[in-house]
Amino acid sequence: MDDGSRLPWLFAIAFLICAAYFAVAETAFASASRSKIRAGADKGDLRAKKALYVLDHFDRAISTILIGTNIAHIAAAAIVTVAVTRRWGLNAVSLSTVLTTIAVFFAGEMLPKSAGKKQPERFAKACAPSLRFFMKLFYPLSALLTLIGRAAAKLTRGEPELSVTEDELYDIIEDMTEEGSLDEEQGDLIASALQFADVTVESILTPRVDLEAIDIEDSREEILDQIKAQNHSRLPVYEGSIDNIIGVLQIRRYIKAYLRQGPDLDLRPLLDEALFIHQSTNIDELLPILSRHRQNMAVVTDNYGGTLGIVTVEDILEELVGEIWDEDDVVEESFVPLGENLYQVDADESVSDVFEQIGFEDPEEDEELVNTRMGEWAYEQFTAIPRPGDSFRYHGLEITVSAMEHNRIRKLNVALLPPEAEGGEDA
Repeated sequence: MDDGSRLPWLFAIAFLICAAYFAVAETAFASASRSKIRAGADKGDLRAKKALYVLDHFDRAISTILIGTNIAHIAAAAIVTVAVTRRWGLNAVSLSTVLTTIAVFFAGEMLPKSAGKKQPERFAKACAPSLRFFMKLFYPLSALLTLIGRAAAKLTRGEPELSVTEDELYDIIEDMTEEGSLDEEQGDLIASALQFADVTVESILTPRVDLEAIDIEDSREEILDQIKAQNHSRLPVYEGSIDNIIGVLQIRRYIKAYLRQGPDLDLRPLLDEALFIHQSTNIDELLPILSRHRQNMAVVTDNYGGTLGIVTVEDILEELVGEIWDEDDVVEESFVPLGENLYQVDADESVSDVFEQIGFEDPEEDEELVNTRMGEWAYEQFTAIPRPGDSFRYHGLEITVSAMEHNRIRKLNVALLPPEAEGGEDA
Protein backbone atom coordinates (compact mmCIF):
# COMPACT_ATOMS: atom_id res chain seq x y z
CA MET A 1 0.00 0.00 0.00
CA ASP A 2 1.58 3.30 -1.04
CA ASP A 3 1.80 6.47 1.05
CA GLY A 4 -1.11 8.06 -0.76
CA SER A 5 -3.44 5.22 0.18
CA ARG A 6 -2.23 5.25 3.81
CA LEU A 7 -2.99 8.92 4.31
CA PRO A 8 -6.81 8.64 4.54
CA TRP A 9 -6.51 5.87 7.12
CA LEU A 10 -4.10 7.95 9.19
CA PHE A 11 -6.59 10.84 9.11
CA ALA A 12 -9.40 8.47 10.12
CA ILE A 13 -7.38 7.19 13.09
CA ALA A 14 -6.54 10.77 14.08
CA PHE A 15 -10.22 11.73 14.12
CA LEU A 16 -11.01 8.57 16.08
CA ILE A 17 -8.45 9.65 18.69
CA CYS A 18 -10.11 13.08 18.78
CA ALA A 19 -13.46 11.41 19.37
CA ALA A 20 -11.96 9.43 22.25
CA TYR A 21 -10.48 12.63 23.71
CA PHE A 22 -13.84 14.43 23.69
CA ALA A 23 -15.57 11.35 25.16
CA VAL A 24 -13.15 11.07 28.09
CA ALA A 25 -13.31 14.84 28.67
CA GLU A 26 -17.11 14.82 28.75
CA THR A 27 -17.31 11.97 31.27
CA ALA A 28 -14.47 13.28 33.41
CA PHE A 29 -15.89 16.77 33.84
CA ALA A 30 -19.42 15.45 34.34
CA SER A 31 -18.21 13.09 37.11
CA ALA A 32 -15.43 15.14 38.72
CA SER A 33 -15.87 16.43 42.27
CA ARG A 34 -15.84 20.22 42.21
CA SER A 35 -14.70 20.30 45.83
CA LYS A 36 -11.63 18.14 45.08
CA ILE A 37 -10.77 20.23 42.01
CA ARG A 38 -11.19 23.42 44.03
CA ALA A 39 -9.00 22.03 46.82
CA GLY A 40 -6.25 21.37 44.26
CA ALA A 41 -6.62 24.85 42.80
CA ASP A 42 -6.37 26.40 46.28
CA LYS A 43 -3.07 24.56 46.74
CA GLY A 44 -1.68 26.15 43.58
CA ASP A 45 -2.19 23.31 41.09
CA LEU A 46 -2.28 25.08 37.69
CA ARG A 47 -4.07 22.22 35.94
CA ALA A 48 -6.69 22.17 38.69
CA LYS A 49 -7.26 25.91 38.18
CA LYS A 50 -7.84 25.33 34.46
CA ALA A 51 -10.16 22.43 35.24
CA LEU A 52 -12.08 24.66 37.66
CA TYR A 53 -12.46 27.24 34.88
CA VAL A 54 -14.01 24.55 32.66
CA LEU A 55 -16.40 23.52 35.45
CA ASP A 56 -17.38 27.16 35.99
CA HIS A 57 -18.22 27.37 32.25
CA PHE A 58 -19.66 23.89 31.95
CA ASP A 59 -22.42 24.81 29.48
CA ARG A 60 -19.82 26.13 27.04
CA ALA A 61 -17.62 23.11 27.64
CA ILE A 62 -20.45 20.67 26.88
CA SER A 63 -21.33 22.55 23.69
CA THR A 64 -17.67 22.49 22.64
CA ILE A 65 -17.43 18.76 23.34
CA LEU A 66 -20.62 18.14 21.39
CA ILE A 67 -19.27 20.06 18.40
CA GLY A 68 -15.89 18.33 18.53
CA THR A 69 -17.45 14.87 18.93
CA ASN A 70 -19.74 15.30 15.92
CA ILE A 71 -16.93 16.68 13.75
CA ALA A 72 -14.68 13.75 14.70
CA HIS A 73 -17.36 11.10 14.11
CA ILE A 74 -18.55 12.52 10.80
CA ALA A 75 -15.03 13.15 9.51
CA ALA A 76 -13.84 9.64 10.43
CA ALA A 77 -16.86 8.01 8.80
CA ALA A 78 -16.58 10.15 5.64
CA ILE A 79 -12.85 9.50 5.18
CA VAL A 80 -13.27 5.74 5.63
CA THR A 81 -16.18 5.67 3.18
CA VAL A 82 -14.21 7.57 0.51
CA ALA A 83 -11.10 5.43 1.01
CA VAL A 84 -13.04 2.15 0.84
CA THR A 85 -14.96 3.27 -2.24
CA ARG A 86 -11.78 4.20 -4.09
CA ARG A 87 -10.01 0.96 -3.23
CA TRP A 88 -12.73 -1.71 -3.20
CA GLY A 89 -15.75 -0.05 -4.79
CA LEU A 90 -19.28 0.66 -3.58
CA ASN A 91 -19.93 -2.98 -2.66
CA ALA A 92 -17.63 -2.67 0.36
CA VAL A 93 -19.24 0.51 1.74
CA SER A 94 -21.86 -1.32 3.84
CA LEU A 95 -19.27 -3.52 5.52
CA SER A 96 -16.96 -0.57 6.13
CA THR A 97 -19.84 1.38 7.70
CA VAL A 98 -20.54 -1.44 10.16
CA LEU A 99 -16.86 -1.80 11.06
CA THR A 100 -16.42 1.96 11.43
CA THR A 101 -19.46 2.15 13.71
CA ILE A 102 -18.08 -0.64 15.93
CA ALA A 103 -14.64 1.03 16.04
CA VAL A 104 -16.15 4.41 16.96
CA PHE A 105 -18.38 2.85 19.62
CA PHE A 106 -15.60 0.96 21.38
CA ALA A 107 -12.51 3.10 20.78
CA GLY A 108 -14.21 6.49 20.50
CA GLU A 109 -16.96 6.20 23.14
CA MET A 110 -17.19 3.24 25.52
CA LEU A 111 -13.54 2.69 26.49
CA PRO A 112 -12.60 6.37 26.98
CA LYS A 113 -15.81 7.07 28.91
CA SER A 114 -15.12 4.11 31.20
CA ALA A 115 -11.65 5.48 31.87
CA GLY A 116 -13.00 8.99 32.50
CA LYS A 117 -15.58 7.64 34.93
CA LYS A 118 -12.97 5.68 36.89
CA GLN A 119 -10.57 8.60 37.48
CA PRO A 120 -12.59 11.76 36.75
CA GLU A 121 -10.43 14.32 38.59
CA ARG A 122 -7.21 13.05 37.00
CA PHE A 123 -8.57 13.13 33.43
CA ALA A 124 -10.36 16.43 34.02
CA LYS A 125 -7.08 18.10 34.97
CA ALA A 126 -5.29 16.43 32.04
CA CYS A 127 -7.89 17.54 29.47
CA ALA A 128 -8.50 21.03 30.86
CA PRO A 129 -5.73 22.97 28.99
CA SER A 130 -6.59 21.55 25.55
CA LEU A 131 -10.32 21.77 26.17
CA ARG A 132 -9.97 25.48 27.00
CA PHE A 133 -8.30 25.90 23.59
CA PHE A 134 -11.23 24.19 21.84
CA MET A 135 -13.68 26.27 23.88
CA LYS A 136 -12.11 29.42 22.41
CA LEU A 137 -11.88 27.91 18.91
CA PHE A 138 -15.54 26.87 18.78
CA TYR A 139 -16.83 29.81 20.84
CA PRO A 140 -19.20 31.36 18.25
CA LEU A 141 -20.92 28.06 17.48
CA SER A 142 -20.92 26.85 21.10
CA ALA A 143 -22.40 30.18 22.26
CA LEU A 144 -25.28 29.71 19.84
CA LEU A 145 -25.86 26.11 20.98
CA THR A 146 -25.69 27.18 24.65
CA LEU A 147 -28.37 29.82 24.09
CA ILE A 148 -30.58 27.27 22.36
CA GLY A 149 -30.02 24.79 25.20
CA ARG A 150 -30.86 27.34 27.90
CA ALA A 151 -34.01 28.37 26.05
CA ALA A 152 -35.10 24.72 25.85
CA ALA A 153 -34.27 24.18 29.54
CA LYS A 154 -36.59 27.02 30.56
CA LEU A 155 -39.48 25.18 28.95
CA THR A 156 -39.01 22.18 31.26
CA ARG A 157 -39.00 22.13 35.05
CA GLY A 158 -36.32 20.08 36.76
CA GLU A 159 -34.91 19.43 40.20
CA PRO A 160 -32.59 22.15 41.56
CA GLU A 161 -28.95 21.30 40.93
CA LEU A 162 -26.90 20.43 43.99
CA SER A 163 -23.60 22.28 44.13
CA VAL A 164 -22.18 19.79 46.65
CA THR A 165 -23.42 16.25 47.25
CA GLU A 166 -23.59 14.59 50.66
CA ASP A 167 -20.65 12.30 49.81
CA GLU A 168 -18.58 15.33 48.81
CA LEU A 169 -19.42 16.99 52.14
CA TYR A 170 -18.11 13.94 53.98
CA ASP A 171 -14.93 14.09 51.87
CA ILE A 172 -14.51 17.80 52.68
CA ILE A 173 -14.97 17.15 56.42
CA GLU A 174 -12.46 14.29 56.31
CA ASP A 175 -9.90 16.39 54.39
CA MET A 176 -10.30 19.35 56.76
CA THR A 177 -9.92 17.05 59.79
CA GLU A 178 -6.76 15.49 58.37
CA GLU A 179 -5.32 18.91 57.52
CA GLY A 180 -6.05 20.25 61.00
CA SER A 181 -8.63 22.87 59.96
CA LEU A 182 -11.15 20.98 62.11
CA ASP A 183 -10.35 19.00 65.23
CA GLU A 184 -11.72 15.46 65.50
CA GLU A 185 -14.61 16.41 67.78
CA GLN A 186 -15.77 19.18 65.43
CA GLY A 187 -15.54 16.81 62.46
CA ASP A 188 -17.57 14.15 64.31
CA LEU A 189 -20.19 16.75 65.27
CA ILE A 190 -20.64 17.93 61.66
CA ALA A 191 -20.77 14.34 60.39
CA SER A 192 -23.41 13.52 63.03
CA ALA A 193 -25.47 16.51 61.90
CA LEU A 194 -25.37 15.23 58.31
CA GLN A 195 -26.57 11.80 59.44
CA PHE A 196 -29.19 13.25 61.79
CA ALA A 197 -32.06 13.13 59.30
CA ASP A 198 -31.45 9.45 58.49
CA VAL A 199 -31.73 8.14 62.07
CA THR A 200 -35.03 6.63 63.21
CA VAL A 201 -36.30 6.48 66.79
CA GLU A 202 -36.07 2.68 66.68
CA SER A 203 -32.27 2.90 66.74
CA ILE A 204 -32.01 5.20 69.80
CA LEU A 205 -34.97 4.24 72.01
CA THR A 206 -34.84 2.68 75.45
CA PRO A 207 -36.32 -0.80 74.81
CA ARG A 208 -39.30 -2.03 76.78
CA VAL A 209 -37.19 -4.66 78.60
CA ASP A 210 -35.20 -1.77 80.16
CA LEU A 211 -38.22 0.45 80.64
CA GLU A 212 -39.01 1.82 84.10
CA ALA A 213 -42.79 2.23 84.24
CA ILE A 214 -45.45 2.52 86.94
CA ASP A 215 -48.48 0.24 87.21
CA ILE A 216 -51.42 2.43 88.21
CA GLU A 217 -52.90 -0.46 90.18
CA ASP A 218 -49.91 -0.50 92.56
CA SER A 219 -50.36 0.99 96.01
CA ARG A 220 -49.09 4.51 96.60
CA GLU A 221 -46.36 3.16 98.90
CA GLU A 222 -45.16 0.75 96.20
CA ILE A 223 -45.11 3.59 93.69
CA LEU A 224 -43.14 5.76 96.12
CA ASP A 225 -40.63 2.96 96.72
CA GLN A 226 -40.23 2.52 92.96
CA ILE A 227 -39.60 6.24 92.52
CA LYS A 228 -36.98 6.21 95.29
CA ALA A 229 -35.14 3.34 93.59
CA GLN A 230 -34.41 5.29 90.41
CA ASN A 231 -33.42 8.83 89.41
CA HIS A 232 -35.71 9.65 86.47
CA SER A 233 -37.63 12.92 86.40
CA ARG A 234 -40.72 11.35 84.77
CA LEU A 235 -42.03 7.84 84.22
CA PRO A 236 -44.67 6.34 81.91
CA VAL A 237 -47.73 4.91 83.65
CA TYR A 238 -49.62 1.86 82.36
CA GLU A 239 -52.81 0.06 83.23
CA GLY A 240 -52.95 -3.70 83.01
CA SER A 241 -50.05 -4.06 80.58
CA ILE A 242 -47.02 -2.07 79.46
CA ASP A 243 -48.68 -2.03 76.02
CA ASN A 244 -51.42 0.16 77.49
CA ILE A 245 -49.62 3.32 78.60
CA ILE A 246 -52.17 5.84 79.84
CA GLY A 247 -49.93 8.81 80.65
CA VAL A 248 -46.65 10.17 81.93
CA LEU A 249 -46.06 11.04 85.59
CA GLN A 250 -43.74 13.89 86.59
CA ILE A 251 -41.94 12.71 89.73
CA ARG A 252 -41.70 16.16 91.33
CA ARG A 253 -45.43 16.75 90.89
CA TYR A 254 -46.22 13.33 92.41
CA ILE A 255 -44.03 13.88 95.49
CA LYS A 256 -45.57 17.32 96.15
CA ALA A 257 -49.07 15.85 95.85
CA TYR A 258 -48.14 12.88 98.03
CA LEU A 259 -46.85 15.15 100.79
CA ARG A 260 -50.11 17.11 100.72
CA GLN A 261 -52.63 14.24 100.34
CA GLY A 262 -50.81 11.18 101.65
CA PRO A 263 -51.64 7.56 100.70
CA ASP A 264 -55.15 8.52 99.50
CA LEU A 265 -53.64 10.33 96.53
CA ASP A 266 -55.46 9.82 93.19
CA LEU A 267 -52.80 9.29 90.52
CA ARG A 268 -54.84 9.83 87.35
CA PRO A 269 -55.30 13.64 87.60
CA LEU A 270 -51.51 14.03 87.90
CA LEU A 271 -50.75 12.31 84.60
CA ASP A 272 -49.65 14.18 81.49
CA GLU A 273 -50.96 12.93 78.17
CA ALA A 274 -48.59 10.42 76.54
CA LEU A 275 -47.26 11.16 73.07
CA PHE A 276 -47.14 8.09 70.80
CA ILE A 277 -44.98 7.79 67.69
CA HIS A 278 -44.21 4.93 65.32
CA GLN A 279 -40.83 3.20 65.32
CA SER A 280 -40.08 4.39 61.77
CA THR A 281 -40.28 8.10 62.68
CA ASN A 282 -37.06 10.02 61.98
CA ILE A 283 -35.59 11.84 64.96
CA ASP A 284 -35.39 15.13 63.03
CA GLU A 285 -39.18 14.89 62.61
CA LEU A 286 -39.75 13.92 66.25
CA LEU A 287 -37.81 16.82 67.78
CA PRO A 288 -40.19 19.57 66.56
CA ILE A 289 -43.17 17.37 67.51
CA LEU A 290 -41.90 17.10 71.09
CA SER A 291 -41.27 20.84 71.15
CA ARG A 292 -44.73 21.62 69.81
CA HIS A 293 -46.41 19.39 72.42
CA ARG A 294 -44.01 20.59 75.14
CA GLN A 295 -43.09 17.00 75.88
CA ASN A 296 -39.76 15.53 76.91
CA MET A 297 -40.70 11.91 76.20
CA ALA A 298 -42.50 9.92 73.51
CA VAL A 299 -43.73 6.32 73.58
CA VAL A 300 -42.52 4.34 70.58
CA THR A 301 -44.98 1.81 69.16
CA ASP A 302 -44.39 -1.14 66.86
CA ASN A 303 -46.40 -2.18 63.79
CA TYR A 304 -49.04 -3.77 66.00
CA GLY A 305 -49.54 -0.81 68.32
CA GLY A 306 -47.60 -2.39 71.20
CA THR A 307 -45.03 -0.52 73.25
CA LEU A 308 -41.56 -0.89 71.76
CA GLY A 309 -39.88 1.54 74.16
CA ILE A 310 -39.54 5.24 74.89
CA VAL A 311 -37.38 8.01 73.46
CA THR A 312 -36.51 11.32 75.14
CA VAL A 313 -35.10 14.65 74.03
CA GLU A 314 -31.85 13.65 75.72
CA ASP A 315 -31.66 10.52 73.54
CA ILE A 316 -32.02 12.67 70.43
CA LEU A 317 -29.38 15.16 71.56
CA GLU A 318 -26.97 12.33 72.41
CA GLU A 319 -27.25 11.13 68.83
CA LEU A 320 -25.96 14.53 67.75
CA VAL A 321 -23.37 15.44 70.39
CA GLY A 322 -22.52 12.07 71.96
CA GLU A 323 -23.21 10.58 75.37
CA ILE A 324 -24.53 13.01 78.01
CA TRP A 325 -23.72 11.89 81.55
CA ASP A 326 -25.65 13.03 84.60
CA GLU A 327 -23.97 13.20 87.99
CA ASP A 328 -25.99 10.16 89.10
CA ASP A 329 -25.24 8.05 86.02
CA VAL A 330 -22.97 5.04 86.33
CA VAL A 331 -20.36 5.44 83.60
CA GLU A 332 -20.01 2.30 81.49
CA GLU A 333 -17.60 1.94 78.62
CA SER A 334 -19.49 0.82 75.53
CA PHE A 335 -16.31 0.18 73.53
CA VAL A 336 -13.25 -1.41 75.16
CA PRO A 337 -10.10 -2.42 73.22
CA LEU A 338 -8.84 -5.76 74.50
CA GLY A 339 -5.64 -5.82 72.41
CA GLU A 340 -4.58 -7.85 69.37
CA ASN A 341 -7.38 -6.41 67.15
CA LEU A 342 -9.99 -7.54 69.70
CA TYR A 343 -12.69 -5.26 71.10
CA GLN A 344 -15.57 -5.63 73.53
CA VAL A 345 -18.64 -3.63 72.54
CA ASP A 346 -22.03 -3.00 74.07
CA ALA A 347 -24.92 -4.70 72.28
CA ASP A 348 -26.77 -1.38 72.11
CA GLU A 349 -24.04 0.21 69.97
CA SER A 350 -24.93 0.70 66.30
CA VAL A 351 -23.16 -1.51 63.78
CA SER A 352 -21.93 1.48 61.77
CA ASP A 353 -20.37 3.12 64.86
CA VAL A 354 -18.54 -0.08 65.80
CA PHE A 355 -17.27 -0.56 62.23
CA GLU A 356 -16.00 3.02 62.23
CA GLN A 357 -14.25 2.70 65.60
CA ILE A 358 -12.40 -0.49 64.64
CA GLY A 359 -11.55 0.81 61.16
CA PHE A 360 -13.53 -1.86 59.28
CA GLU A 361 -15.01 -1.05 55.87
CA ASP A 362 -18.09 -3.10 55.07
CA PRO A 363 -17.51 -4.59 51.59
CA GLU A 364 -21.26 -5.03 51.14
CA GLU A 365 -22.04 -1.42 52.11
CA ASP A 366 -25.35 -2.65 53.51
CA GLU A 367 -27.46 0.44 54.25
CA GLU A 368 -29.74 -1.59 56.53
CA LEU A 369 -26.84 -2.05 58.96
CA VAL A 370 -26.23 1.70 59.37
CA ASN A 371 -28.57 2.17 62.34
CA THR A 372 -28.96 -1.49 63.37
CA ARG A 373 -27.77 -2.32 66.88
CA MET A 374 -25.02 -4.88 67.38
CA GLY A 375 -27.23 -7.11 69.54
CA GLU A 376 -30.06 -7.11 67.03
CA TRP A 377 -27.67 -7.83 64.15
CA ALA A 378 -26.00 -10.66 66.08
CA TYR A 379 -29.35 -12.27 66.97
CA GLU A 380 -30.25 -12.40 63.27
CA GLN A 381 -27.19 -14.55 62.58
CA PHE A 382 -28.27 -17.41 64.88
CA THR A 383 -31.08 -19.92 64.43
CA ALA A 384 -31.56 -20.29 68.20
CA ILE A 385 -31.08 -18.16 71.29
CA PRO A 386 -27.29 -17.71 71.51
CA ARG A 387 -25.14 -18.51 74.52
CA PRO A 388 -21.88 -16.89 75.66
CA GLY A 389 -19.13 -18.14 73.37
CA ASP A 390 -21.34 -18.52 70.28
CA SER A 391 -19.89 -16.66 67.31
CA PHE A 392 -20.26 -15.92 63.63
CA ARG A 393 -18.07 -14.44 60.93
CA TYR A 394 -18.77 -11.50 58.67
CA HIS A 395 -16.06 -11.07 56.03
CA GLY A 396 -12.95 -10.04 58.01
CA LEU A 397 -14.67 -10.00 61.42
CA GLU A 398 -15.46 -12.61 64.04
CA ILE A 399 -18.23 -11.58 66.43
CA THR A 400 -18.58 -13.57 69.67
CA VAL A 401 -21.31 -13.33 72.32
CA SER A 402 -19.54 -12.54 75.58
CA ALA A 403 -22.39 -11.71 77.98
CA MET A 404 -26.12 -12.56 78.11
CA GLU A 405 -28.88 -11.42 80.47
CA HIS A 406 -32.33 -13.06 80.41
CA ASN A 407 -31.87 -14.29 76.81
CA ARG A 408 -30.69 -10.85 75.78
CA ILE A 409 -27.24 -10.14 74.36
CA ARG A 410 -25.46 -7.55 76.52
CA LYS A 411 -21.82 -7.65 75.35
CA LEU A 412 -20.04 -8.82 72.20
CA ASN A 413 -16.39 -9.37 71.36
CA VAL A 414 -15.41 -8.19 67.88
CA ALA A 415 -12.15 -9.50 66.40
CA LEU A 416 -10.49 -8.26 63.21
CA LEU A 417 -9.21 -11.39 61.48
CA PRO A 418 -5.97 -11.53 59.49
CA PRO A 419 -6.56 -11.95 55.72
CA GLU A 420 -5.65 -15.67 55.69
CA ALA A 421 -8.17 -16.40 58.46
CA GLU A 422 -11.16 -14.69 56.84
CA GLY A 423 -14.05 -17.07 56.37
CA GLY A 424 -17.71 -17.09 55.53
CA GLU A 425 -20.72 -15.66 57.35
CA ASP A 426 -22.11 -18.86 58.91
CA ALA A 427 -22.89 -18.81 62.61
